[in-house]
Amino acid sequence: MCGICGIVGTTDKSVIERMAGTLVHRGPDDGGVEVFENHKLALGHRRLSVIDLSPRGHQPMSNDDGSLWISFNGEIYNYAELKKRLDSSAHRFASDSDTEVILYLYQEHGIKAFAMLNGMFAFALYDARRARLFLVRDHLGVKPLYYVETNGQFVFGSEIKALLASGSYSPEINWQAVRDFFSYLFVPAPQTMYQGVAQLPPAHWLEYDLEKKQIVRLESYWRVSEWGSPASVAEPRQLEEELRALLTDAVRKQMVSDVPLGAFLSGGVDSNLIVGLMAQASRQPVKTFTVLFEGAGLDYYDERVEARRVAERFGTEHHELPIDLSRPEEMLDLVQYFDQPFGNTTFYLTYLLSRYTREHVTVALSGAGGDELFGGYPRYRAVKAARWLRFIPRFLSKAALQLTSLASDSFADRRWHRLRALLGGLDKDEARQYLQWVYYLDESRKAQLLQARGHSPLPAQRILQGHLAHYPKEWDDGNRFSYLDTETFLPDNLLEYSDKMSMAWALELRVPYLDYRLVELAFKIPFTQKLNRRGSKQILRRAFADLIPLENQRVPKKGFNVPLGNWMRTKLDRYFDQLLPQDYVERQGIFHHAMITQMREEHRRGRRDNSYELFSILMFDAWYRKYIL
Repeated sequence: MCGICGIVGTTDKSVIERMAGTLVHRGPDDGGVEVFENHKLALGHRRLSVIDLSPRGHQPMSNDDGSLWISFNGEIYNYAELKKRLDSSAHRFASDSDTEVILYLYQEHGIKAFAMLNGMFAFALYDARRARLFLVRDHLGVKPLYYVETNGQFVFGSEIKALLASGSYSPEINWQAVRDFFSYLFVPAPQTMYQGVAQLPPAHWLEYDLEKKQIVRLESYWRVSEWGSPASVAEPRQLEEELRALLTDAVRKQMVSDVPLGAFLSGGVDSNLIVGLMAQASRQPVKTFTVLFEGAGLDYYDERVEARRVAERFGTEHHELPIDLSRPEEMLDLVQYFDQPFGNTTFYLTYLLSRYTREHVTVALSGAGGDELFGGYPRYRAVKAARWLRFIPRFLSKAALQLTSLASDSFADRRWHRLRALLGGLDKDEARQYLQWVYYLDESRKAQLLQARGHSPLPAQRILQGHLAHYPKEWDDGNRFSYLDTETFLPDNLLEYSDKMSMAWALELRVPYLDYRLVELAFKIPFTQKLNRRGSKQILRRAFADLIPLENQRVPKKGFNVPLGNWMRTKLDRYFDQLLPQDYVERQGIFHHAMITQMREEHRRGRRDNSYELFSILMFDAWYRKYIL
């Protein structure tokens, strides 16, 4: 795991060194830059040594004749098999790294090589003979990569801060992204909060012509929607066997490391299975890491009992971190790792757990992705319920919606909000249904909060409609919404904070559930085998019944979060008076101060749960002060 960067349009070595310097936290072990005068290209790299710890793994790295160069971030889990397929007589390998395999794979197969890779990665590959620069990102978007064309230059990096450090781009707010952020709590790719700066989409490669100085192609090499039709799959037992074989293989592949390795462990089934499979594959006790919540009112979040059962079952070397929640304002400082606003507070727990885990290991496996692929979120139950509620006469569902509106503003129980969202989405298209269940500020409340800036705003559901245009029509409702999560919520929310918060401490976080082969299989499985009256993730539970402690089988999902509702009435609420007084807000010209005041009052009095919306305002302001003012 590393940090990469590059710039086309200058041969000033100090520029690329400055850019790479912003990524030291991602790669503290080594750094390198290369400048190519003939094409006015510079590549930079910061290295976290995980495979082949010797100096031979130094980057940027070239092939044997210097015609190809690469700056690579990530891990290729099938690099050993790919290396065996290469013509050994035609290549002289100088290292045992996965990075070098990519160079020779491209040398033999060209752009077809990108689809052969199984891993998490983002890299820049320079083909000197063809005067081409390629940017490539992994199948699911585990590793980030941003770029911008500005002032005749092309600049890219693992984090936006590297682009800003080039001095070529002056930050300018993307007002459409501002509006989308307050719908989703994250900025949906490929856009960013910066006008003109884009994120390379998952499973895509970009080709830049170094002579014409322009992007000539941006194409995908893989799509989730191209794989499988539940109507034509095998019997359940065969699916269970294939699922077990694939996840077992994914875990074994992702355990390959030349540095200490462990796993995040919660009380849920996803991390339980990862730890169980690691224990079966390891001769040494697996190192596991769990957070503890201590204090009044925090029992709901604590999963120590369930995690300890798993640790005891597999004899792990178990580590527990009591979470210090005394300084929630620290979350605002972490915008420095995102480089743009981010509103899902789970990032804070990931940051704290990563810091603790890094004291013991360099690599950790995570259960991320299990919820999206196997029906773990409450919204999937809503999809199932909606299928039946469509048969209810419209006048009855409308009356029920009016009744729920009387109680839906209570922050004491967000289930009222979910029920209202479910009833309110019955007569809408799929994109609007999904948005109804996951949005935070709808278009009406955004209009009350945000002042009109930039062009006429586009509706938030346009992003979802774009993805829905690609899915197979024969997919059932559950898999269609799972697909939306895999295309949006997963890369732009969950994987975004997983990467940024783990790499803040140079911890490599691996995600076996997101092996693309497993994702392909997941979308061949009928949703009724994932979620039914017995609960969620049923096919996982059946396929791995021997790995799940019996006492954990019926434990309800708790999630991984912080007591934000309480903080927004106490410790964090006071920051509005300090950071967003009326005169400042009016000078800033972004928010309507009256709406902020109304939202705070609603939340304090318990009339409406505005916790995430209010926190997102604070995070936006933290970003604005650091990057725009």
